[in-house]
Amino acid sequence: MRYLLVALVVIACSGRDAPPPQPTVVTPDRPDQTIGGSVVPQIHEFPAGRAADIRRIFEGNALSYPVAVVSKEGAQTQFVNPRPIFVSDRRFVVGLPPAAHAALDRLIAGLNAGPSPAGATYELTFWAVEGGAAAKTEVAGDLADLAPVLEKLPGLGSRRFKAVDRVGGRSRDGAHSKLVGRVLQAEHKLAAGPDGIELEVTLQLQQSDGRGPTIETTLHLPLDQPVVMGDASQPGAADGVANLLLYVVRARRVE
Repeated sequence: MRYLLVALVVIACSGRDAPPPQPTVVTPDRPDQTIGGSVVPQIHEFPAGRAADIRRIFEGNALSYPVAVVSKEGAQTQFVNPRPIFVSDRRFVVGLPPAAHAALDRLIAGLNAGPSPAGATYELTFWAVEGGAAAKTEVAGDLADLAPVLEKLPGLGSRRFKAVDRVGGRSRDGAHSKLVGRVLQAEHKLAAGPDGIELEVTLQLQQSDGRGPTIETTLHLPLDQPVVMGDASQPGAADGVANLLLYVVRARRVE
Protein backbone atom coordinates (compact mmCIF):
# COMPACT_ATOMS: atom_id res chain seq x y z
CA MET A 1 0.00 0.00 0.00
CA ARG A 2 2.90 2.34 0.79
CA TYR A 3 4.45 1.82 -2.62
CA LEU A 4 1.14 2.49 -4.37
CA LEU A 5 0.72 5.83 -2.60
CA VAL A 6 4.23 6.88 -3.50
CA ALA A 7 3.64 6.04 -7.12
CA LEU A 8 0.44 8.08 -7.15
CA VAL A 9 2.22 11.05 -5.64
CA VAL A 10 5.01 10.85 -8.19
CA ILE A 11 2.53 10.68 -11.04
CA ALA A 12 0.57 13.63 -9.68
CA CYS A 13 3.73 15.69 -9.26
CA SER A 14 4.89 14.82 -12.76
CA GLY A 15 1.57 16.03 -14.15
CA ARG A 16 1.94 19.38 -12.39
CA ASP A 17 5.56 19.91 -13.54
CA ALA A 18 5.00 19.05 -17.25
CA PRO A 19 5.11 22.20 -19.49
CA PRO A 20 1.95 23.04 -21.40
CA PRO A 21 1.94 22.02 -25.06
CA GLN A 22 3.31 24.71 -27.38
CA PRO A 23 1.51 25.68 -30.63
CA THR A 24 3.23 24.59 -33.82
CA VAL A 25 4.44 27.50 -35.95
CA VAL A 26 5.08 26.83 -39.61
CA THR A 27 7.43 29.36 -41.23
CA PRO A 28 6.90 29.60 -44.99
CA ASP A 29 10.07 29.16 -46.99
CA ARG A 30 8.54 30.17 -50.35
CA PRO A 31 8.10 33.83 -51.37
CA ASP A 32 4.63 33.15 -52.75
CA GLN A 33 3.46 32.15 -49.25
CA THR A 34 4.17 35.62 -47.93
CA ILE A 35 1.54 38.21 -48.79
CA GLY A 36 2.91 41.67 -49.44
CA GLY A 37 5.12 41.97 -46.39
CA SER A 38 8.38 41.57 -48.28
CA VAL A 39 7.61 44.09 -51.04
CA VAL A 40 9.27 47.47 -50.45
CA PRO A 41 9.59 50.58 -52.66
CA GLN A 42 13.07 51.76 -53.56
CA ILE A 43 14.66 54.43 -55.74
CA HIS A 44 17.05 53.26 -58.46
CA GLU A 45 19.40 55.36 -60.57
CA PHE A 46 20.30 54.54 -64.16
CA PRO A 47 22.70 55.97 -66.77
CA ALA A 48 21.57 58.93 -68.85
CA GLY A 49 19.83 57.94 -72.08
CA ARG A 50 18.72 54.53 -70.79
CA ALA A 51 15.09 55.20 -69.87
CA ALA A 52 13.86 53.13 -72.83
CA ASP A 53 15.98 50.18 -71.70
CA ILE A 54 14.52 50.41 -68.19
CA ARG A 55 10.98 50.40 -69.61
CA ARG A 56 11.74 47.36 -71.77
CA ILE A 57 13.01 45.43 -68.73
CA PHE A 58 9.69 45.96 -66.95
CA GLU A 59 7.47 45.60 -70.01
CA GLY A 60 9.07 42.19 -70.60
CA ASN A 61 8.05 41.20 -67.03
CA ALA A 62 11.65 40.28 -66.24
CA LEU A 63 11.11 41.22 -62.57
CA SER A 64 7.69 39.68 -61.90
CA TYR A 65 7.30 38.06 -58.47
CA PRO A 66 4.74 35.68 -56.92
CA VAL A 67 2.26 36.50 -54.16
CA ALA A 68 -0.43 34.44 -52.44
CA VAL A 69 -4.02 35.64 -52.88
CA VAL A 70 -6.49 34.26 -50.34
CA SER A 71 -10.15 33.89 -51.26
CA LYS A 72 -13.05 31.66 -50.28
CA GLU A 73 -11.66 29.05 -52.65
CA GLY A 74 -8.36 29.05 -50.74
CA ALA A 75 -4.90 30.44 -51.40
CA GLN A 76 -3.76 30.89 -54.97
CA THR A 77 -0.44 32.02 -56.36
CA GLN A 78 -0.46 34.99 -58.72
CA PHE A 79 2.35 36.95 -60.31
CA VAL A 80 2.74 40.73 -60.01
CA ASN A 81 4.29 42.63 -62.90
CA PRO A 82 5.68 45.82 -61.33
CA ARG A 83 5.98 49.08 -63.24
CA PRO A 84 8.52 51.88 -62.63
CA ILE A 85 7.56 55.45 -61.80
CA PHE A 86 10.12 57.85 -63.22
CA VAL A 87 10.86 60.77 -60.89
CA SER A 88 13.62 62.32 -63.04
CA ASP A 89 15.56 61.62 -66.21
CA ARG A 90 17.90 59.29 -64.27
CA ARG A 91 15.87 57.95 -61.33
CA PHE A 92 12.73 55.86 -60.84
CA VAL A 93 10.79 54.23 -57.99
CA VAL A 94 9.45 50.68 -57.97
CA GLY A 95 8.11 48.24 -55.36
CA LEU A 96 9.87 44.84 -55.31
CA PRO A 97 11.04 42.15 -52.90
CA PRO A 98 14.58 42.90 -51.60
CA ALA A 99 16.18 40.16 -53.70
CA ALA A 100 14.56 41.58 -56.84
CA HIS A 101 15.90 45.06 -56.02
CA ALA A 102 19.40 43.60 -55.86
CA ALA A 103 18.87 41.80 -59.19
CA LEU A 104 17.59 45.04 -60.75
CA ASP A 105 20.71 46.92 -59.60
CA ARG A 106 22.86 44.29 -61.33
CA LEU A 107 20.85 44.69 -64.54
CA ILE A 108 21.24 48.47 -64.42
CA ALA A 109 24.97 48.14 -63.81
CA GLY A 110 25.18 46.03 -66.96
CA LEU A 111 23.72 48.89 -69.02
CA ASN A 112 26.91 50.87 -68.46
CA ALA A 113 28.89 48.35 -70.50
CA GLY A 114 26.95 48.92 -73.72
CA PRO A 115 26.87 51.93 -76.03
CA SER A 116 24.61 54.78 -75.02
CA PRO A 117 21.87 56.04 -77.36
CA ALA A 118 22.93 59.08 -79.36
CA GLY A 119 21.87 62.16 -77.46
CA ALA A 120 19.53 62.63 -74.52
CA THR A 121 17.73 65.85 -75.52
CA TYR A 122 15.35 66.09 -78.48
CA GLU A 123 13.42 68.78 -80.30
CA LEU A 124 9.83 67.69 -80.96
CA THR A 125 7.45 69.44 -83.35
CA PHE A 126 3.74 68.69 -83.70
CA TRP A 127 1.45 69.90 -86.48
CA ALA A 128 -2.31 69.76 -86.91
CA VAL A 129 -3.01 69.73 -90.65
CA GLU A 130 -6.28 69.99 -92.55
CA GLY A 131 -6.58 68.27 -95.91
CA GLY A 132 -9.46 69.51 -98.02
CA ALA A 133 -10.59 68.08 -101.36
CA ALA A 134 -8.91 69.75 -104.34
CA ALA A 135 -8.39 69.34 -108.07
CA LYS A 136 -4.70 68.68 -107.45
CA THR A 137 -2.53 68.20 -104.39
CA GLU A 138 -1.24 71.44 -102.92
CA VAL A 139 0.78 72.07 -99.76
CA ALA A 140 0.73 75.48 -98.07
CA GLY A 141 4.02 77.33 -97.75
CA ASP A 142 4.17 77.02 -93.96
CA LEU A 143 4.16 73.22 -94.38
CA ALA A 144 7.06 73.14 -96.84
CA ASP A 145 9.10 70.90 -94.51
CA LEU A 146 6.33 68.31 -94.66
CA ALA A 147 5.55 68.52 -98.36
CA PRO A 148 7.56 65.39 -99.36
CA VAL A 149 5.56 63.34 -96.82
CA LEU A 150 2.10 64.84 -97.40
CA GLU A 151 2.33 64.59 -101.18
CA LYS A 152 3.02 60.87 -100.98
CA LEU A 153 0.20 59.89 -98.61
CA PRO A 154 -1.67 56.99 -100.25
CA GLY A 155 -5.41 56.63 -100.69
CA LEU A 156 -6.39 60.25 -100.02
CA GLY A 157 -6.79 61.53 -103.55
CA SER A 158 -5.94 65.13 -104.37
CA ARG A 159 -5.88 67.36 -101.28
CA ARG A 160 -5.07 70.91 -100.34
CA PHE A 161 -3.08 70.77 -97.10
CA LYS A 162 -2.94 73.74 -94.76
CA ALA A 163 -1.73 74.12 -91.19
CA VAL A 164 -4.26 74.40 -88.38
CA ASP A 165 -1.67 74.90 -85.64
CA ARG A 166 1.89 73.98 -84.70
CA VAL A 167 3.65 73.51 -81.35
CA GLY A 168 7.19 72.49 -80.53
CA GLY A 169 9.76 72.29 -77.78
CA ARG A 170 12.71 70.40 -76.35
CA SER A 171 12.36 67.34 -74.15
CA ARG A 172 14.83 65.12 -72.34
CA ASP A 173 14.88 61.35 -72.28
CA GLY A 174 12.35 60.04 -69.74
CA ALA A 175 10.65 63.41 -69.28
CA HIS A 176 6.91 64.11 -69.38
CA SER A 177 6.07 67.33 -71.23
CA LYS A 178 3.03 69.34 -72.26
CA LEU A 179 2.91 71.83 -75.14
CA VAL A 180 -0.05 74.15 -75.71
CA GLY A 181 -0.57 76.21 -78.84
CA ARG A 182 -3.41 78.32 -80.16
CA VAL A 183 -5.68 75.27 -80.61
CA LEU A 184 -3.30 72.28 -80.57
CA GLN A 185 -2.28 70.63 -77.31
CA ALA A 186 0.41 67.91 -77.17
CA GLU A 187 1.19 65.93 -74.02
CA HIS A 188 3.95 63.36 -74.30
CA LYS A 189 6.53 61.17 -72.59
CA LEU A 190 9.76 60.42 -74.42
CA ALA A 191 12.12 57.45 -74.15
CA ALA A 192 15.34 57.31 -76.16
CA GLY A 193 16.34 54.19 -78.05
CA PRO A 194 19.26 53.15 -80.26
CA ASP A 195 17.33 53.75 -83.51
CA GLY A 196 14.96 56.60 -82.59
CA ILE A 197 12.59 57.38 -79.75
CA GLU A 198 9.47 55.86 -78.25
CA LEU A 199 6.79 58.48 -77.71
CA GLU A 200 3.64 58.17 -75.63
CA VAL A 201 1.55 61.07 -76.88
CA THR A 202 -1.90 62.63 -76.57
CA LEU A 203 -2.85 65.17 -79.23
CA GLN A 204 -5.96 67.30 -78.94
CA LEU A 205 -7.56 70.25 -80.69
CA GLN A 206 -9.16 72.75 -78.33
CA GLN A 207 -12.51 74.05 -79.52
CA SER A 208 -14.59 76.94 -78.26
CA ASP A 209 -17.39 74.61 -77.20
CA GLY A 210 -15.12 72.22 -75.29
CA ARG A 211 -12.73 69.34 -76.01
CA GLY A 212 -12.05 68.64 -79.67
CA PRO A 213 -10.71 65.64 -81.61
CA THR A 214 -8.14 63.64 -79.65
CA ILE A 215 -5.58 60.96 -80.46
CA GLU A 216 -3.75 58.89 -77.83
CA THR A 217 -1.05 56.55 -79.08
CA THR A 218 2.49 55.23 -78.64
CA LEU A 219 4.90 55.75 -81.53
CA HIS A 220 8.31 54.49 -82.51
CA LEU A 221 9.67 57.65 -84.10
CA PRO A 222 12.80 57.60 -86.27
CA LEU A 223 14.85 60.78 -86.02
CA ASP A 224 14.32 63.47 -88.68
CA GLN A 225 11.47 61.53 -90.30
CA PRO A 226 7.98 63.06 -89.89
CA VAL A 227 5.23 60.59 -88.99
CA VAL A 228 1.64 61.29 -90.06
CA MET A 229 -1.41 60.18 -88.07
CA GLY A 230 -5.04 60.48 -89.13
CA ASP A 231 -7.89 61.28 -86.78
CA ALA A 232 -10.32 58.37 -87.06
CA SER A 233 -12.91 60.29 -85.00
CA GLN A 234 -13.53 62.77 -87.81
CA PRO A 235 -16.93 62.19 -89.47
CA GLY A 236 -16.85 61.04 -93.09
CA ALA A 237 -18.95 62.46 -95.85
CA ALA A 238 -21.26 60.48 -98.11
CA ASP A 239 -19.16 61.35 -101.16
CA GLY A 240 -15.95 60.32 -99.41
CA VAL A 241 -14.28 63.71 -99.85
CA ALA A 242 -14.72 65.20 -96.38
CA ASN A 243 -11.92 67.33 -95.00
CA LEU A 244 -9.27 65.31 -93.19
CA LEU A 245 -7.61 66.20 -89.90
CA LEU A 246 -4.05 64.91 -89.75
CA TYR A 247 -1.43 65.12 -87.01
CA VAL A 248 2.27 65.13 -87.86
CA VAL A 249 5.16 64.72 -85.42
CA ARG A 250 8.89 65.03 -86.00
CA ALA A 251 11.83 64.47 -83.63
CA ARG A 252 15.34 65.84 -84.02
CA ARG A 253 18.35 65.24 -81.85
CA VAL A 254 19.76 68.34 -80.15
CA GLU A 255 23.55 68.35 -79.87
